[in-house]
Amino acid sequence: MRGGAAVRARSTVTRIGLAGLVAALAVLVGPVPAAQAHAFLAGSSPADGQVLVDPPAQVRLDFSESVVLSATRIDVVDATGRHLDLAGLRIESGADAADLEQPVEVVVDVPAMDHGAYRVSWSTLSSDDLHATEGVLVFGVGQAVTAGGLDEPSPRPVEATLRWLLLLGLSGALGGPLALRLLVRADGSDRAASFARRAASGGAVGGAVVAVLLLVDQLTASGADPVRLLGGDYGGRWAVREVGLVVLAVSGLSRVRASRRHALLLAAGATLACLGTAVLGHSAGGGGLDLTRIAASAAHLAAATTWSGCLTVLTVAVVLSARGGPAARLVGSRALRAFGPPAAVCVSVMVVTGVYLSSGVVGSVDAALGTSYGRALLLKVGLAAVVGALALVNTSRLHRAGGSRTQSTQSTPRLPRRTILAEAVLGLVVLGLAAVLTSGQPAMEPQLVQSANGPTDGPVVRQVVDLQETLDIRPNRPGPNVVIVEVFDTRRPAPAPVRTVEVTVAAADGTVGTPAPAEPLGNGRWSVNVTLASAGSAQVQVVAHRDGLADAAVDYPWSIGSLTGPPIARVSTAPIRAQLRAAALAVSLAVLLAWWAALAVAERRRSSRTDPTGDAAASVLPDERTIRGRT
Repeated sequence: MRGGAAVRARSTVTRIGLAGLVAALAVLVGPVPAAQAHAFLAGSSPADGQVLVDPPAQVRLDFSESVVLSATRIDVVDATGRHLDLAGLRIESGADAADLEQPVEVVVDVPAMDHGAYRVSWSTLSSDDLHATEGVLVFGVGQAVTAGGLDEPSPRPVEATLRWLLLLGLSGALGGPLALRLLVRADGSDRAASFARRAASGGAVGGAVVAVLLLVDQLTASGADPVRLLGGDYGGRWAVREVGLVVLAVSGLSRVRASRRHALLLAAGATLACLGTAVLGHSAGGGGLDLTRIAASAAHLAAATTWSGCLTVLTVAVVLSARGGPAARLVGSRALRAFGPPAAVCVSVMVVTGVYLSSGVVGSVDAALGTSYGRALLLKVGLAAVVGALALVNTSRLHRAGGSRTQSTQSTPRLPRRTILAEAVLGLVVLGLAAVLTSGQPAMEPQLVQSANGPTDGPVVRQVVDLQETLDIRPNRPGPNVVIVEVFDTRRPAPAPVRTVEVTVAAADGTVGTPAPAEPLGNGRWSVNVTLASAGSAQVQVVAHRDGLADAAVDYPWSIGSLTGPPIARVSTAPIRAQLRAAALAVSLAVLLAWWAALAVAERRRSSRTDPTGDAAASVLPDERTIRGRT
């Protein structure tokens, strides 16, 4: 009977895993808004490396999400080392300022500036997760400068350590109950079961305590007002995770475990803890709450901590079984074999959601290869692949060694303790790298993610009514430029000659210049001198005036190049978000097919052990009938 119950339990686990993967697939194909992580500098005015003709009246910093104004510092220094007196530091946003996910502009007024180079140093604090970020940008007024470039903040060791301890606590709280269930079903000893219970309760209690210590550390390091922060959205999100950890602690300390009430308590605590952690992390930032990424992040966290926690507890049980004789080693082998299906479910969810979540934290190939965050992520992926390979090796060895319930202690299986221990230790290292990543700044800055569009390479030809126009701007960089317009009438004879041509340039910041009359050069060519204030996208309007006819006006989208030129890419700075999302979808389909094939093979094997009617006891009935016939 107990063997049949184990088969039904494994079948239930695999079906739940398939249902979860189908849900993940539905999430992946749904609409996903652009989501970022932490507050990073998405743009600025003046831009880094920009050369202005006239000095600015303000410095604007565009952040990907809301920041704590009281923790924001901006310093402007000129070429002589003099610090400018700034005034009016404020946050401007077109959306709800209380929404922690909406991009904001931090603006500060600057005094009158002379021509020269200026360095802007800034630091701030993300409102939704209290992550500190900082940077430097350089601009010039009438003078060429070299851009300050990317300034990647390093994770604080104390914060990364506390986040690792928090993940370890959550691993014990979620993986401990699963390990306890597997050990009890395998007739495990009281010593091993007691350790699993302590891991479940101690992990939840320790996680709740570490979460408080992490909050204190972040508030102390940032210098932000704790009352104001905890009274806002951040306090509510932090409370969700803390309540979840407390519920898990109550569940772990409960003496009655084999009940529906205990199962519901465990599920509620796990949901609150994982969702609370997700909304405090990388998946909640940038342009509004992204429910898709939050759900994927919570599922990824739940799967990773459950797998790592259960594996660690079972590994300790295996180590203890080495001193407990053949019976204890047999129990360890049974528990590890039973861990196979739930481990496969967890790994499947981790792989699918991991590929999907990477689309919001690494923006390009250069971001993955050229930043500390990207290299840490690649290292985590590599170690996770090694852990997966070890898991396959251990699974194969366990199945070859046996360890079924019908096996006697006389033929005790030999457990691959070294590879099991290596798998568990590397799993904990992967959690450590995850803590470092959640403490760092994702590689999504504009310097790392740029489209392939460069400055417009003129001339550009347009048809306007019966006129054919050609527009070109040289040298097409900030500063003095010459606009050349050629206007030819396609009708013969021409209904009226072109008397005047006017050119108007609308800059990238929305500033519209005064219409400038062009000078005729002969043969339909016109020229006008203009000053382009900054690099970036612009609109150039050309209006041709003719007697007795309506004006022929046309707008030309134009991209103005930079004085310093585009940054040199190591491999590619092209966005890879769409490719990673497509890869996540393909991986999810492949995992679903693999699960379908595995279930089909398992069902075929079970059917081969029974008669055509499916009665598992049919194999013994012929012997019984023979005995009755003889009597």
